[in-house]
Amino acid sequence: MDNLTQAFEVLQKLASEDGLKVDKYTIKGKYPAVIKVSSPDRDTIEVDFIDNKPVVKVKKIFTITLDVLGLTLKQNRGIVKLDGFPDVPFDYEEL
Repeated sequence: MDNLTQAFEVLQKLASEDGLKVDKYTIKGKYPAVIKVSSPDRDTIEVDFIDNKPVVKVKKIFTITLDVLGLTLKQNRGIVKLDGFPDVPFDYEEL
């Protein structure tokens, strides 16, 4: 599967009612959204959320809601970039 197809599938899941499930997190998009898509190199697609960012809720002792700053989509894996929290890597097979 090529990067463009993988990026499209990830964005479709993000926009779905169930959201994008990565590890123990569920990321749900808010639409309409303003995004910037770029390709810094041949094997990478960067998706940056500019306005109306998706959110992820993290439940520890209490629930924290974090903005998703963007996604880095590479050949076999991706990374969810969170605001004020460590990035979350994922494999496409896990989705």
